[in-house]
Amino acid sequence: MQRSRYRGNTMRVKQISLSVVLMASILGSSAATAQESIRIAVASNFLATLKSLSKDFTAETGIKVQVSNGATGMLYAQIKKGAPYDLFFAADAARPERLEKEGLIEPNSRFTYVTGKLVAWSPDAHKVSPDLTRFNPNNPRLHFFAIANPKTAPYGLAAVATLKHYGFYEPLVSQNKIALGENAGKTFHYVVSQNAQIGLIAKSYVSNPNKTIGGKYFEIPSNLYPKLLQQAVVLKGKQTPATQAFLKFFKSQKARKKIEAYGYGLGD
Repeated sequence: MQRSRYRGNTMRVKQISLSVVLMASILGSSAATAQESIRIAVASNFLATLKSLSKDFTAETGIKVQVSNGATGMLYAQIKKGAPYDLFFAADAARPERLEKEGLIEPNSRFTYVTGKLVAWSPDAHKVSPDLTRFNPNNPRLHFFAIANPKTAPYGLAAVATLKHYGFYEPLVSQNKIALGENAGKTFHYVVSQNAQIGLIAKSYVSNPNKTIGGKYFEIPSNLYPKLLQQAVVLKGKQTPATQAFLKFFKSQKARKKIEAYGYGLGD
């Protein structure tokens, strides 16, 4: 009888121990998932959109997203120097293509995620009209016309091409009226702070579904500037379950609807 009771107690102890181990394993797995995170480098024009999408993604998966933004050229240089990003959402196709040729991305990971759109925007259209078909570069109320730096930002190249098409680039340069933003975001802030009275900016800044932007804008015909194909890549060695989960979410119908709402054309 004593042996029977002893064996019964031993079995119960083993069962409890097994349950504790299983529970610890489940809790440990959940904690690991919650602690997962991904690091994304993103061109400034897509920052607000990506932040909104990242918030939705984290709410669904528990995976945190750390976002760093800047001019595409600057981010490319950081990646070349070993910056610890997992994904790179550029404002062009050129830098992702270079990274691919340099062997710094995961094979077959490069894709076009959006097509950007350029607009002329003026917070006070009564002073300076954003309609470039009627724009006057000699307007005494015009102190600065903001564009992104064409050396580092694709939207800057698009802005220069647009101004040259309308014949405004040389007059503005000669009058020292061009204000160069380090990136698309800086360009927008030059105008929103009224340091510049008008700017050529990404449409996403005036088509933000979460924020009403005043003033008026004039959408630039897409045939007047180099096509703004914006591509993304998974950086070398970063093809993890977390990055795969983010890209799956990014390409979902829910995410694509939000991207369109921010004023972009859809990519692949």
